[in-house]
Amino acid sequence: TGTSMLAGPSELVDKLSSMVNAKDDCSNFDELPNLGFQIGDTVLNLRPEDYMDKSSSGCSFSLMALDVPPPKGPVFIFGDPFLRRFVTIYDRSKPAVGFAVAKHSDTDSASASSLIAHIGGGSASKPAVSKGAAS
Repeated sequence: TGTSMLAGPSELVDKLSSMVNAKDDCSNFDELPNLGFQIGDTVLNLRPEDYMDKSSSGCSFSLMALDVPPPKGPVFIFGDPFLRRFVTIYDRSKPAVGFAVAKHSDTDSASASSLIAHIGGGSASKPAVSKGAAS
């Protein structure tokens, strides 16, 4: 993706930053929400551990503004926070893209259920946990 952060249009980044209201001193880290991104009929959720950079010196929201003008933009780049949490499978023959929750030591079927969901007219299916990816 070319970036270690989530990146998107300034207006969206400003709204998300304001809504999340992450404190630089990490004082509200345990109260931060999941961030859900809807792609088609799938919602992919990032937990605070995914979208916040937490260190001994504090916390920072791993989100930056990237304004790409039309006709190429606007764009949103999911970056490393997304790629660490989800396995992305590309099928160039259709073309199609699929997602699965990457398997990490902190990810079991129950926690995967909160990270990926299907919405809309289709029946809900069980979230996938990738068995091939590990950290």
